[in-house]
Amino acid sequence: MTENTILELAICTVANKPAAAEARRAAMQAVRHYKGFVRWRALNALEQGDMIADLVEWTDKASADAAAMKVQTDPAFAPYMAAITGVTLMQHFETQGTI
Repeated sequence: MTENTILELAICTVANKPAAAEARRAAMQAVRHYKGFVRWRALNALEQGDMIADLVEWTDKASADAAAMKVQTDPAFAPYMAAITGVTLMQHFETQGTI
């Protein structure tokens, strides 16, 4: 992991996990070309069947903020946004170091 990056954690619920997974893959392909993108880890909750999480790493907060605006109008991201029924957490974190 790159030092001093921004991690974006989004924890959401979805009605149809397989459909959401397909839409998420398409969204990931689009977002990977956004300025400042480092990586995206797609997570599925083991104990709660309708919960997923996305951990997206950005080079800086400005890039994360710009991406948040861009996904609202990016047609490749629309099916994923539609698949999400609720957002439990959407927060940015600054990395302090890794081992």
